Amino acid sequence: MKVPQAPTEVKLAVAVDVTKMCHFSKILLLVFGIISLPVSAQTKRAKFSVSTTKKYPQKGEIIQLVLEAQIFPQWKLYASERQVSPGPKSAYLSIQPQAGFRLVGGLVSVNPQKSWDSFWKGQVVYFEKKARFTQAVQILHSDTQLTGKIIYQMCNTNNSACVQYQDSF
Repeated sequence: MKVPQAPTEVKLAVAVDVTKMCHFSKILLLVFGIISLPVSAQTKRAKFSVSTTKKYPQKGEIIQLVLEAQIFPQWKLYASERQVSPGPKSAYLSIQPQAGFRLVGGLVSVNPQKSWDSFWKGQVVYFEKKARFTQAVQILHSDTQLTGKIIYQMCNTNNSACVQYQDSF
C-alpha cells in the first residue's frame, strides 16, 4: 500500500510557519534581553546612607545633610565638582521643594581624590572605597521632611564601563 504524500502547498505552509516561529522566537529573545538588561545593568556599585548633623533641628537652624557611600572595589564614584568636558557627570542632588526648608549653597564633596584620567583625557574628581557629600539646609519649619535623590556616575577602573545611578532618601 502506497502512503499518500502531503501536498506541496502544505509543506510550504509548514515551512512558512517555522520561519514565522523562528522570527517570533528571535523577537521574544530580543524583548526579554532588553527587559533583563536594565536589571543587570542597574546592579548598584555603591551603597548610600543619609543622615543629618542634628536629629531634631529648630526653626532657623542650618544643618548638614550628610550622604555617605561605600563603593565596591574597582569602581570610582565621581564627585560633585565640575569635571573635565567631555567627561564624567558630576554628582548632584534632586530635592523635592517644600516650604519647610531652604538649601544653602550646593552639594559639597568631602575630601575627594583628583587625578589625570587617560580615558577622559583630563583631570577628574572622584572617590574610591568611600564617598562623603554634604548639603547645608536651613530649617524654616521644625516639622519638615526632606526627600529627594542623589544622582551620580560611576566608572569601572578596569574597563572604563560607566553607569549613572540614583538613590532616593
